[in-house]
Amino acid sequence: MAENLVHARVEAIRRLTRRKATGPLERAVKKSSADDIAEAITHLTRSETRFLMSRIGDDQAGEVLLTVGEVDFVALIEAAPIDRILAWVAELDPDDEADFIAQLPEELKEKVLAALEPEEREQAEELMAWPEDSAGGIMSPVAFLMQDDTTCRDAILAIQEQGDVEMVFYLYVVNEQGQLVGVTSLRQLLLNSPSTELSEIMTPDVITVLPEEDQEEVARIAGRYDLLAVPVCDDTNHFLGIVTIDDVLDVVREEAAEDLLKMAGVGQEYDPTGASTLRASMQRLGWLVVTLVGGVLLSEVIGGFQKTLQEHVMLAFFVPVIMALGGGVGIQAATITVRNLATGHVAVGAGSVQLIWREARVGILMGVVLGAALSGYGWFRYQETAFALVVGSSILSTVLVAATLGTLIPLLLEKAGADPAVATGPFVTILIDAVAIVLYMTLATLWML
Repeated sequence: MAENLVHARVEAIRRLTRRKATGPLERAVKKSSADDIAEAITHLTRSETRFLMSRIGDDQAGEVLLTVGEVDFVALIEAAPIDRILAWVAELDPDDEADFIAQLPEELKEKVLAALEPEEREQAEELMAWPEDSAGGIMSPVAFLMQDDTTCRDAILAIQEQGDVEMVFYLYVVNEQGQLVGVTSLRQLLLNSPSTELSEIMTPDVITVLPEEDQEEVARIAGRYDLLAVPVCDDTNHFLGIVTIDDVLDVVREEAAEDLLKMAGVGQEYDPTGASTLRASMQRLGWLVVTLVGGVLLSEVIGGFQKTLQEHVMLAFFVPVIMALGGGVGIQAATITVRNLATGHVAVGAGSVQLIWREARVGILMGVVLGAALSGYGWFRYQETAFALVVGSSILSTVLVAATLGTLIPLLLEKAGADPAVATGPFVTILIDAVAIVLYMTLATLWML
C-alpha cells in the first residue's frame, strides 16, 4: 500500500511537471516528501526539473536538493539566483545546512557563508570541519539541554517556550561547565513531582560517541541500545550535539548500498544516473580485470590436467556445477560474515572461531547432501563408480572449503584493517573456483587414472 502511494505521488509530480500544471503541481509537491520529489526528478529533463524547482517552496527545496544526485544538485544550483539559495539554506536544520553548503562550488560556498549571521556561520564551519562520514559530520548541534539542578516544572515550561528543538524525547542534563552528566526522557518529567530536580531522575551513565567516530559505528550503537538519538561529546565530555534517528537510518541505507556495490566489485561511489560513460566504465572495470586475470590463470590450472580430461571427457561436464556450487557457498558464507561484522555480532578474536566452526559444520552438512545427489546422478548417467565417488567427494570437499574460506577471508581483511565487504566480490569467487578445480581434478587423477 505504501509503495503504491509513493509511486502514485512520483507519477503525479512527473506528469504535472511535464504538463506545466502549476496549481495542481504545487499542491502535489506540498503533500510529497523530499525523497518523492527527488525520485520524480530522475525522470525529468533538465528544463523540466528547473520548472519543478521553481514551484517548490523554500521550506522544501533545500531538502530536495540534499536528496538528489550530485550532478542534478550542481546543475540546479548553477541555475538558481543567490537570493533563492540563501532562502533554501535558511529553512534547513543546522546539520542539513552544513551539508548543503559543503556541496556548493567553492566560490558560491564563500558567498553563502558570508551572508550568514556570524553565529550561524561559525556553527556551519564547525560542522563542515568534521569528516562527512563521522559523528561530527552528521550530528545536529541543536538539542534540549538543562542544568542538573533544574526542576521538572521548569524543564517542562522551558520545553513549552522553546518548541522548535530536535528530538525533545530526550532531555540532556549538563553541569555548569557544559559537560554531559545525564539524560532523562519527557516521560520521566511528566511522571515525577514538579519540584523534583533533574539530577534525581536522570540516568547518569549516558552512551556517547566522539565526533571522530565513524558514522557506521554510531548507527551500530543506536541499534544496539535502541536509541532515538546518540549524543556526541568531545574527549572532556563537553556536549557537542546529537545524531538523530533519521540520520541513523540514512547511514544504514548508505552503508548498505556501499557494501552492496563493493560486494559487486563496482565501487562505493558509483552513480548509475550521473556518472559519465567513461567514469562508469572505469569504476566497473577494476574487478572485471581481476576476474579476467583469475579466469586466465584458472584455465591454465585446468590445462595442467589435460591428460585426465582426455581420458575421461565426462569430467569436463561437471566443472561448471562444481564451480557454481563452490562460488555460491563461498559468497553465502562471506556475506553472512560481513553482515555479522557490520552489525557487531562478531568481532575478530571474539566469536570468530565459533563462527568459522559453525560455517564449517554447515558446509559439511550441505556438502554431504549435494555430494550425494550429484554422485547419484553421475553414477546413473555414466554407470562408473569411480567417477561417481570423485564427483561426490569433490562436492563435499569444495563446499566445506568454500564455507570455511568465505568466512575466514572477511575476518582476515577486518583484522588487516581493510574493508571486509570487498571479500564477497570476485576475490572470493576466483579463489574458491581455483580451489574447486584443483580438488576435483586431483581426486580424478588419483582415483581414475
